[in-house]
Amino acid sequence: MSPETYLKETAPAVEAMFKALNGFNWEKMAAFVDITKARTFSDLQEHKERFYGKHVARDVLAGAILQVAYSGIEKYSKRPEKSEGVCEFERAMNDLIKDAEKSRQPRDKRPFRLPEKFCVGRSIGLLPIGVIIYAARNLHHHPFEKRWSVVNEVVFNYLHQGWPTPPNGLSFNIYDENVFYSYSVLSALGWVYRQEQTAHQAYESDLRQMLGCSADKA
Repeated sequence: MSPETYLKETAPAVEAMFKALNGFNWEKMAAFVDITKARTFSDLQEHKERFYGKHVARDVLAGAILQVAYSGIEKYSKRPEKSEGVCEFERAMNDLIKDAEKSRQPRDKRPFRLPEKFCVGRSIGLLPIGVIIYAARNLHHHPFEKRWSVVNEVVFNYLHQGWPTPPNGLSFNIYDENVFYSYSVLSALGWVYRQEQTAHQAYESDLRQMLGCSADKA
């Protein structure tokens, strides 16, 4: 299967997930309104549970979209030459590790490196979006871990520093009580509905670049 075929065959499922995701956004807003209108404690608890359920369902869909993107990059991405931003990020992290009193650096003292195959796509700050997808997919698959791998934690700490208080209940702070971050990542990637393009169009444009497909079909 070629990367072009991968995009073509997965497109109907991904587009359907994006449409369902948009529906959950509206349902979550309605559930929040119900919370504000609750008149009894039992009603309040019922509406809170409904709101939480919509929140979880929305993130499950977002995580599934990230999984499709992750699988495509893992299979079809060509190992690129690391950008200057990636090299700068790795240098800064290795300086921090060297100076830290209690480092989580592996015993063999290998330097910190971002996963090379995922160092693809446009950058958000110093990080290519392929690396962000990599970390977000990993957290989605292991939401209740007490500690994640160094790369996953570093990526989310970087996102949290860039957006410490994102709007609408989103979060990149992996040390808060939230365990769901996939939809927050979709928002950071710009894979959400906008006036000028659909979420699926934004997703496909990025995937085409990362998988080395022509852009004229996006």
